[in-house]
Amino acid sequence: MKIKQEENGNIVITGANGDILYILPSMYVHQHKRKKNAILLNNSPSYGSELSGISILANNVNSVGDVHFNGDVKQLKELLSTQIAVSGIVSNKQEPLTKENDPNYVAYLQANTFEKLLAFVKANKSNIGGVTVRDGKIVEEEYLCQFETFIIRVTLNYIYRVDKPNLVNEVLMFGSTTYVLKPVKVYQYDVNDEIVEYQYREV
Repeated sequence: MKIKQEENGNIVITGANGDILYILPSMYVHQHKRKKNAILLNNSPSYGSELSGISILANNVNSVGDVHFNGDVKQLKELLSTQIAVSGIVSNKQEPLTKENDPNYVAYLQANTFEKLLAFVKANKSNIGGVTVRDGKIVEEEYLCQFETFIIRVTLNYIYRVDKPNLVNEVLMFGSTTYVLKPVKVYQYDVNDEIVEYQYREV
């Protein structure tokens, strides 16, 4: 991703393939409240809603202006302040982040079903890989999520049918699953071995 200011003052953000993603007449730069190594760009000195701004991870940025970039969010904000005529760099100083006021922890508590927690860990995983394959089949998937105030680890254990070993019988979710009431996903098939539904049960 590249961030550059054109001669007319517009700030242009392009993707890795050179496609223009955003053209902004002006922008304020905020420290992202939920993602430690990210900024939020919007047109207001107040943080406002993340949906009305543009979230950018520092490690996705390759250059700012004509300067190559490979650094953290602090260095990105410093470079933006020197290379781009931004409306302002907003620090968003707030009360110290604790587990109790961490929006990620609140979202984790609300992920109280198999599918909700799976979606949460997939969206926030820190580890690369984490998949164990045996005989061409996935037998285990591990998701490690590291946040500023807490860490969770969720593992999926795939159990295959004895009579038809190519079909998943059930998936057991374990690890940081305290708030999931039914952490076992059971596959239901029709006569053609097509999945027709999933059922969930306790361990």
